[in-house]
Amino acid sequence: MANGLLAQYTPGLTKHSNLLQAAGSTLTATGFPIYTCPGSTLTSGTLRVSNTSGSAATVDVAIIEWTDALQLATPAGPATFESYSIGGGSPAIATSHYIIGTWNSTQFQTNEVVTWTNTNVTNPLDGTNNHSAKVAYWDSGNTKLWLYDMSHPAAATSYTAPTDVVVTGASGATLSLGPSYAGSQAARGNEGRIRYYDGYDGVVHVNNPETENNLKFKYLETLGNPGGLGERKTSLNGAAYVTDMYNNLKLRPWATTITLVDAVAGTTSTPVTEIVDDSGTEIEVASVLGVRPENYIVKEVSVNDNATLEIPGIVLGQYQTLYVACAAQVQFSLVGFEEANTVSAY
Repeated sequence: MANGLLAQYTPGLTKHSNLLQAAGSTLTATGFPIYTCPGSTLTSGTLRVSNTSGSAATVDVAIIEWTDALQLATPAGPATFESYSIGGGSPAIATSHYIIGTWNSTQFQTNEVVTWTNTNVTNPLDGTNNHSAKVAYWDSGNTKLWLYDMSHPAAATSYTAPTDVVVTGASGATLSLGPSYAGSQAARGNEGRIRYYDGYDGVVHVNNPETENNLKFKYLETLGNPGGLGERKTSLNGAAYVTDMYNNLKLRPWATTITLVDAVAGTTSTPVTEIVDDSGTEIEVASVLGVRPENYIVKEVSVNDNATLEIPGIVLGQYQTLYVACAAQVQFSLVGFEEANTVSAY
């Protein structure tokens, strides 16, 4: 359990990265999910906003239970958002990663592990060029394999030149792509565990595994930190905890377009992002939000220069996240404590 200073963030100044960033390069943002309550934990605290930016600044604060909200495109014809079958899988996955290629006629199985090699991309888990993913959905009619739990988001799309690649499943199924396989393609998109689907408004709420604040979202629901693969990033406390954690923030939000690679010619395009539902229906993503209107606890509140705003009484349950945003470089500091709590379900 961490106590004292739990999180600290300055928009436009605090740096983050992601696996698609060039080595040594960093990003900044005006809004960020700065702290997530760990599993089997209850967090209480006060958020302090300190403004020394030189002028008044407007701040937003929200509590969310996901990282990305995918607004689906309005269905055509008589269909409605409720017509889609979303979130019924185990696990429930949304993904826009896929490959199309030449199939060996052995059926891929949902959730089976598939593997391949890409000498141009390093697997961050083991430092090799061996890569893996799991099958989210297999569309045999179009030989289209939807993937999740990618070892690297670019593992199937980044090649210095078009190269023949064979993706092999544990079942013995294979899908081949590259210059020798006409029509083969690979899509680099995003993925996430579905938190819930709002069938009335057509919004899929997901937890993005490429997000890291105090927790590594790739390992949510894996308590502790066994061999570095648990959800917690550090077991330190106080200021040392925050320094350790915030030197390694990661964020790559979902986007409304993907990078689609022609595996024969090596050319790329950026079509609209699509996900596939449990029945195989492909659905366009119209927009992506990090916060929805109902999530704000503070919205467009002005903080004068050389002034401080305090928001006491913040209580977060398991996997609830504190999101902050400001166009100016104000400092957000969450001070509080974590308390072990028995949670029966997520």
